[in-house]
Amino acid sequence: MAKISKITIDKYRSVKHAEIFLSDNAPLIIMGENNAGKSNIVKAIDLILGEYYPKNYEPDENEFYFRDQTKPISITIDFSENLGRFQNVKWGYDANNTEESISFTGTDEYGNEKWPKNEDRSELICVTVGADRRLSYQLSYASKSTMLSKLMQRFYKAMQLSQDVKHALEEKFAEIKSEFQKIEQFKTFRESLRADFADLISSMSHKLDIDFEAYNPVNFFHALRLHADEEGQPRTLEELGTGEEQILALAFAHAYAKAFHGGVLLVIEEPESHLHPLAQEWLARKIEKMCSDGMQVILTTHSAAFINVLNFNSLVLVRKNSEGTFVVQKSKSQLVRYCHNHGVPENKITDENIGEFYNANATKQILEGFFTKKIVLVEGPTESLSLPIYFESVGLYTRQEAVAVIPVQGKGNIAKWWRLFTAFDIPVYIIFDNDPDDDRDSVKRKDILNTIGVSDNMDDLLVITEIHIAEKFAIFGSDFETCMRSLFTKYSEYETQAQELIGSGAKPFTARFVARKLSEENGNDGNGWEKIKELTTKIKNLTITDQESEEEIPERLSPENNYEDIPF
Repeated sequence: MAKISKITIDKYRSVKHAEIFLSDNAPLIIMGENNAGKSNIVKAIDLILGEYYPKNYEPDENEFYFRDQTKPISITIDFSENLGRFQNVKWGYDANNTEESISFTGTDEYGNEKWPKNEDRSELICVTVGADRRLSYQLSYASKSTMLSKLMQRFYKAMQLSQDVKHALEEKFAEIKSEFQKIEQFKTFRESLRADFADLISSMSHKLDIDFEAYNPVNFFHALRLHADEEGQPRTLEELGTGEEQILALAFAHAYAKAFHGGVLLVIEEPESHLHPLAQEWLARKIEKMCSDGMQVILTTHSAAFINVLNFNSLVLVRKNSEGTFVVQKSKSQLVRYCHNHGVPENKITDENIGEFYNANATKQILEGFFTKKIVLVEGPTESLSLPIYFESVGLYTRQEAVAVIPVQGKGNIAKWWRLFTAFDIPVYIIFDNDPDDDRDSVKRKDILNTIGVSDNMDDLLVITEIHIAEKFAIFGSDFETCMRSLFTKYSEYETQAQELIGSGAKPFTARFVARKLSEENGNDGNGWEKIKELTTKIKNLTITDQESEEEIPERLSPENNYEDIPF
């Protein structure tokens, strides 16, 4: 059965150029912020592999790149297991070609280009469960191209290999039909209908007959209908909840893949819709297991529940800039090389262990960074709960502008996550402090500074006790609270109020309480607000071009240095 290995899209909708690779036995996860172009990738896949034969498809104006109808569109699908006769199929539209603007061709194993037939395309059932969730249509016989129709066609072909079963079914269906004749009104209606039709058509060249059948004579299996059951009572599919519908689509596709050893591609847009958080996590793990049976799944998502860093090869980040939608996809080997080039000794990370290195500390909050425009990495919840309040007071609305302030459970993890997010072209700003309690030898702080390319005056930076704000990072002196007390004259007063209300020892909640109180005033309280404005300016101005490319980075940490304490 056919299996996709690669999808290439050129100048379709917002996509200038995208190459996406599919792995065996793992779902392809297409992630990214809103309006980045994830749905446009799904539409491209559906156009070439979906229900309708694409040879005669005329794209609308909005399907051209930047609505420029002079720019040719091209969508190519490569297969690791052939689609019928073809190793790849390609659909294109070129308005400049006056003879044949639409093209749909396939390349066979000998390099010959031919038109793919529907029997070739039938080797892969492609079902898209879009945002509208039109599953009832796919599970009907409304056309030959629905998921249910294609399945029954395969059942019928399989039955041709067993003539004994076919003859037995013919006899059984004949018996069923004879039972209907016992209803007098049915018998009278049938005989009258056949007689009138025969009389009216007698002068025509075609000698047709009509009759009722208990099945479709072309396909026994069309007599079967899928229905739901609730405590022994039949229910229509329309009675299913939206979440139940997409579970049914997944189960249907999986059963097909098991029965026919593959040959099915299920594309689901935002499977998290209508599912509560625990159900999202359960569904994500279930999909991963189902893919091991040969089914291919492509998901677009805004939920971190579907991101599994053990399957790096199958993560596709969709982003958008002035030139349109682009994708970032990294193999494990590419990520390993990126980490090596950004300070990790070669004996620390390999293709075999890089997934486990990141999975060990991959919290939901950290993984949500893949859905943002920019990331601010901080040590813990004290900073992540309070800093967004300060930022919004001076005009950086983190939620509105998709800037995530993410705690990474200690400064020893900051460089680790900086490497991953910047490898996926997400701009990252770093904030840490000089508190030596868990870093007496300065190994973790040196790792951070080395990773982001800061080598000058490193020793001076490691002993500062005030706030230091640079282009890519900020240091909050000896520790966050001490530094904030020096910046805001009322900080200690509000800390006391917070401790009276919520008790001592709750540092993150105390910091958030103080931030809210200071933000309510937002006056000239010491030097605090000027520093906060300076910090937010650096974050606003940060772009991916501020981060060095993979080719520019020398190996900064030599293997002979002792970095055993760093959780690479």
